[in-house]
Amino acid sequence: MENIKNFFYPKSICVVGASTKEKSIGYELLHTISNYGYKGIIYPVNPKAESVLGYKCYKSIEEIDGKIDLGIVVVPKQFAEDSVDSLLAKKVKSIVLITAGFKEVGKEGEEVEKRITKKVKDSGARLVGPNCMGVINTLETIKLNATFVAEKPETGGTGFLSQSGALGAAVLNSLRETDIKFAHFISVGNKADINENDLLHYWQSDDNIKTITTYLESFVEGENFVKPLITGEVTKPVIVLKAGKTSSGMKAASSHTGALSSRDQVVEAVLRQFGILRVNDINELFNTAKGFENFPFPKGNRVAVITNAGGPAILAVDSLEKENLVLAEFSEETKEKLREVVNPEGSVLNPVDLLPGATAEIYRRVNEIVVQDANVDSVISIFVQPVMVDPFEVVEAVYDINTDKPILQIAMPLPEFWDDYRRFSKKKLPIFRTPEEPAEVISNMLYYSMAQEGLKDHWQEYAEQFKMTGKGKFNFNPGFISQEEIFSITSHYNLPIVKQTLIKPDEIKSLSNDIFPVVLKGINHNVIHKSELDAVKLNIKTKDELIARADEIISNFNRFKFDVEQFLIQPYIEIKHEVLLGGFRDPSFGPIIMFGTGGKYVEVICDTAIRSAYMSDNDLNEIIEETVIGKILKGVRGEEGINMNELKRVIRASSKMMIENENIVEFDLNPVIISKDNSIHAVDVRIKAS
Repeated sequence: MENIKNFFYPKSICVVGASTKEKSIGYELLHTISNYGYKGIIYPVNPKAESVLGYKCYKSIEEIDGKIDLGIVVVPKQFAEDSVDSLLAKKVKSIVLITAGFKEVGKEGEEVEKRITKKVKDSGARLVGPNCMGVINTLETIKLNATFVAEKPETGGTGFLSQSGALGAAVLNSLRETDIKFAHFISVGNKADINENDLLHYWQSDDNIKTITTYLESFVEGENFVKPLITGEVTKPVIVLKAGKTSSGMKAASSHTGALSSRDQVVEAVLRQFGILRVNDINELFNTAKGFENFPFPKGNRVAVITNAGGPAILAVDSLEKENLVLAEFSEETKEKLREVVNPEGSVLNPVDLLPGATAEIYRRVNEIVVQDANVDSVISIFVQPVMVDPFEVVEAVYDINTDKPILQIAMPLPEFWDDYRRFSKKKLPIFRTPEEPAEVISNMLYYSMAQEGLKDHWQEYAEQFKMTGKGKFNFNPGFISQEEIFSITSHYNLPIVKQTLIKPDEIKSLSNDIFPVVLKGINHNVIHKSELDAVKLNIKTKDELIARADEIISNFNRFKFDVEQFLIQPYIEIKHEVLLGGFRDPSFGPIIMFGTGGKYVEVICDTAIRSAYMSDNDLNEIIEETVIGKILKGVRGEEGINMNELKRVIRASSKMMIENENIVEFDLNPVIISKDNSIHAVDVRIKAS
């Protein structure tokens, strides 16, 4: 952790590539460090300069006698590797490589990046970047802005990681408009070494960080991102803005399960499953962080709205429904108290309409009355500035109320209000600028607190499953495994595979007459979806019909240049419902389970839900109840439901199979048939190994 700490708390910095040329990155970065008021020692390095911005300049890193806590490299790409070598030789353990032109530009750059990263790791150092914009620590004891953005961020309690330097710069450039405050900022660029997983652990250990926020375009080992949150190792709020929602589905997906899932579906499902808050845009990211840092958490979803203008209140109320919040029902006592304060032409119902002339004292009193109602969990107070009322007095009066419930204010004042508020406000609590924002923040806070409470109940359950990773006894050759291997592993995990017989094509005529009715399936290891070759024949009642159907399957295979390697014979089961149960190994988040409506139309119907294979009992309930077929299986319109405990046992066993056998990359139980007597039978199984 010490090497990561030095990125934010260095006592000395070496800027390799410091420049005397204004507007160059080497000049602007050093200027920003100096201008923000860095409290430590600065060693600029430039072989052609005696001094830069009043600092003594060193011809080389080797000339520096003092200890260097943090090395920042801004030299052209062709000198970057040598500069890193010199810093490592100087025993520098924390390096920021701002220089671009590595992995992001092609193969050659990627090779150089790999070489630098290996050297850094071999020396026990840590590297941020390359292709990044630096780090910031706003705390008064350090005051470090080692970026080339000249804004002076104010101190808050948020740690902000951005994979995109440009987006990080945009956030910094907007600080005077958005009032975003943070303690630490880091731009990780190509994530050659330091990534979101490292910062998650570090910020958990740093008492100056209250909330962790990230903008990510990709996860490095997403499984290791979620595990510390699942097990309670990281307990601080984590808010994720993940770009790439419209990315195409997983490449080379050969099963229904793979084809039905996209990378973003996996991200969305896993983050939601483990109570990690995902937001939709930068505005929501930082508004939510402001909520976590500045307001009490709501205990429920009942919201009171107080306003002096109708239009914004309507928009605020609309946003409540969108965010799964509701308008609170005031008690009669509350309404009586409000009638003593509110203009008779206004309204004491929810939303409370104070009319434009409402003063700061009226706003304070009404908010006090409403927040004391036991039916109210949080309050949204809206003020649109009329000529006769000072917005500053209104906002200060409301935020002066002492309560354990969140009161979030929306202000729509004249532009000069904002400077006055920043300068003179006593508490400087956040004010929201649009009617929709507070509902979003309240909803996110409520979601997080409820998710964390639920997660704590299952920490031990998840931890036990993590211990089983890779402990399975099966190890298959790459590709789709054989029917014999399928029978072996499904028997081991007690999956409800229907009784089946494998025979060679020339054995079809020797079968007994007492096996009917049956299902006949043609098998070739290269044929994935048998129904597409009309290779599944149902409800065969006689041997003559069996022989005829076998000949049809052979003919169908031949038309596509396949041979029938084997026939699979199963008893015919009358179908009540068809269910899909599958899994795949996501390259970042590990084993994933999918459940939903099955059968050959599965990709058309798209009634599926996914979860990480590390599932609690609650996760099992949710993956079933999230689907239409799950609700049907519980029993609808007087129909008797199936044994849901048995269904959950089968899903759990499938998850265990994926967790314990890491070379299984995909499996499909499709369909799993629910028979007329509500019993469960897996009639078609495919398992692919890596």
